[in-house]
Amino acid sequence: GAMVCRHKRGNKATFTCPFHGWTFSNGGKLLKVKDPEGAGYPESFNRDGSHDLTKVARFENYRGFLFGSLNPDVKPLTEHLGEATRIIDMIVDQSPDGLEVLRGSSTYVYDGNWKLQTENGADGYHVSATHWNYAATTSRRKESHVVDKTRAMDAGGWAKQGGGFYSFEHGH
Repeated sequence: GAMVCRHKRGNKATFTCPFHGWTFSNGGKLLKVKDPEGAGYPESFNRDGSHDLTKVARFENYRGFLFGSLNPDVKPLTEHLGEATRIIDMIVDQSPDGLEVLRGSSTYVYDGNWKLQTENGADGYHVSATHWNYAATTSRRKESHVVDKTRAMDAGGWAKQGGGFYSFEHGH
């Protein structure tokens, strides 16, 4: 998600969005819009709290993944996720201890339509080149004959599998 606060703890009266440069009070009220005159906003912009931050009406956790909705009248999360829970379960169940979130970040620039970038996840051809270390590690574990209880997918053979896609219900 977007980094709203650059520090993990402390007190601050305001927060500035690093993407748009808008500043909000710690209660969510929009205090300042960067360059409002040149941004092309209509006269009706930011009247009566129209652009204040909105409290998340419904918040649920599925196996450590956090989901929020501004609409309080939505289906229960597991029903909304449907079969997508199988993928989350598969990821989390790779270790008896569950997920470990590692510090740091991964940043890259995609010069194209952001909606098409997800197609990269369905392309097994790139795995052995781009993720060679992961593919090599899983292959070594499989061939070592050492008892290894780590449940991981062998990514080395993905390029040999047929292509295609699968669409989950509810737009996932």
